[in-house]
Amino acid sequence: MSEAVTKLWTGYDLGNAYSQISCYNERRKETDSICLPGKKNAYEIPTCLSYNIKDGSWRYGEDALTDAGEDWIFLKDFLTDYENTPDLTAGGQTFEKKELLFEFISRSLELILRYYPHGRVEWLTFTARSFSKKLIFDLLELGGRLGISPGCLKIQGHVASYEAYALCQPKELWSHDVGLFEYDENGLSYCHLSISRRHSPVVVTPSVLDLSAYLSGEDYQKLSAPELDRRFLDVIKEVLGKRNISTVYLVGKGFEGDWMNISLKTMCSNRKGFIGQNLFSKGACYNSMMEATGTKNQTFIGLCDEMVPVTVYLAVSRGKESFHVDLVKAGSDWYNVRESVEFILDGTDTVVFHVQEFASSKERLIPLKLENLPQRPNRTTRIRLHLEFEDANICQVVMEDQGFGALYPATDKTWKMRLNVVEYEDAKNFKPTGRLILNRDVAEAVPFYFNVSGMKVYSVEELCYYIYENIYAVNLDTFSEDFFYWLEKKMNEPVLAKGMKNLIKAGGSLKEVVRYLMNFVDYYPQDELKALLGVIDEISRQNPTESKKLTADNYMRYCRYMEAVRSYCDVIYDMEHDASDDVTRDFKGNTWHNLGVCYTRLMNFKSAQDAFKKAWRLNKNEESLKSFLWVSKLLGDETSFFDAVENSSMDEEEIQGVVDEFDRVEAESKTDKNEKMKAVEEMFNDQSSQGYREKRDKYIAGLKDWYRS
Repeated sequence: MSEAVTKLWTGYDLGNAYSQISCYNERRKETDSICLPGKKNAYEIPTCLSYNIKDGSWRYGEDALTDAGEDWIFLKDFLTDYENTPDLTAGGQTFEKKELLFEFISRSLELILRYYPHGRVEWLTFTARSFSKKLIFDLLELGGRLGISPGCLKIQGHVASYEAYALCQPKELWSHDVGLFEYDENGLSYCHLSISRRHSPVVVTPSVLDLSAYLSGEDYQKLSAPELDRRFLDVIKEVLGKRNISTVYLVGKGFEGDWMNISLKTMCSNRKGFIGQNLFSKGACYNSMMEATGTKNQTFIGLCDEMVPVTVYLAVSRGKESFHVDLVKAGSDWYNVRESVEFILDGTDTVVFHVQEFASSKERLIPLKLENLPQRPNRTTRIRLHLEFEDANICQVVMEDQGFGALYPATDKTWKMRLNVVEYEDAKNFKPTGRLILNRDVAEAVPFYFNVSGMKVYSVEELCYYIYENIYAVNLDTFSEDFFYWLEKKMNEPVLAKGMKNLIKAGGSLKEVVRYLMNFVDYYPQDELKALLGVIDEISRQNPTESKKLTADNYMRYCRYMEAVRSYCDVIYDMEHDASDDVTRDFKGNTWHNLGVCYTRLMNFKSAQDAFKKAWRLNKNEESLKSFLWVSKLLGDETSFFDAVENSSMDEEEIQGVVDEFDRVEAESKTDKNEKMKAVEEMFNDQSSQGYREKRDKYIAGLKDWYRS
């Protein structure tokens, strides 16, 4: 019968000379410090290793200190200068410090099994006097190799562990401020915790004093007990003074022995006092317990060196709602902050960071202007912002142009900024304009395809833009079952889909359906929406023949010339028979003109010539005449060309202008002056170059846009 696995909440105090481990005992609601085998109250594990050059075996801790012979290489100080010196050389061999760290930590954690034979470390907090950036990220990586689940490993300095320990004690021990003296080979230091109960949860602000001028790291080994006692007494009087302190903790080797007589009595006057050597590992252990149980930041928020001291947020909108999106919250560990958000710029080229101090709630503005934005219509530039920190105060901001789906492809434009969010001066005179439209969360980037135009939209904002710009190509049939499936399942908009579907079932008009959609998404302001609804009203008043021409115009607009020809022919039949009196001569002429354009694009120049001739006779439009003359030139039909010229009101200068323009375009199409042809030739002559495929695809996409325009 297998034993149940005990999930352990663990704290690990990592030191260059010694390390300590503590585990939270859920049954007793206390922490157990792990002792060395056979040594009661011996919590310090020597931070060292020995490596056997013959069989590749390892020893750690006290076992590594034993001189086992010339086959063993002794390794220590692998935390010294960790940031700048990643390797350690000993015994003629070079070892990577990160791997030495892994060997030592993984082997020393096995000590826990003596206390909890069926235990498994579920949450682990590393603590140390200080951490370099490289050490932090190496420990995060090692956590995965140790089997710690992502998000279940925390790294914090001694100050944060001291905060966790102090505030996990009975409340009477921190009814006022709390103090900590630490005395070891680095000298004497003091850390004061100011506890503010004006906030909920309680805010704890640390301040550290270097007192090595009073007692150095060598004094506790050299000075007599009375002299140590006298100097420490001076420190207590100077540092504690009239401060209202509930409890004082003493940690470090310097406080071992019986030399504190007068100083200890003075320190404990109207205060509690405790001496111990495992406070930091226990504090780290308490942190693991709070993180695992979800009680972190419910009792207190401790501001210390690895925690960002401010909240940074963006003011955004989505639909009719305006709200804040936190990029980082005060009290977050800087190395865990990796936040990304996407938004659309509406009436602004500036992204404003709102920076709020936690303790005072004061707010500052940091405006970040995006220089040289791509030239696009308003609300068609989507920006992806990524934020991460390099320490508790300095953040790196990267913003990238994401374009606007297939309507406006993304560019490689990127803006990079480095900010000190704590010291950045408030832009007092800056007044934000416009808004940021927050990108809606979708499961995957699945587009909806519009058959007539061939365009794809990837978001509800792109959908609104497409409808606004292509309202003549939209009708109630656009909102098919496929459309509602895409809106509900792929865009995660079931409420919007249901509302539009119910409107259509109830006999709602196109105007009502579009109004509902636009108001729900709130992509356009009311004045622009009003103009759009006015256009829909105009469309609804058109007669059947005008509606048919609108369909044909849309086919032509989106380069679907065969469908356009068929539709224009239907319109021409109607206007020459039943609907002859319902449309004007200009309408008839414009229909023939558009049919001529389609024939030209299909290179049916003879049919195009006939269509332009009829168009000109009906609408007397110079554009129709010019098109007729050009097509006649293409056909080499000089007779038709001159007949048209004679029957027109064009003077010699105008006629010569038409001829000159035709000759220029024809010449450019046949010579190396045509820039588009030159670009194609250069590109295909250099197919071996890096990025050839990307250049080719980008060029072809641009050529399609040019052709459609």
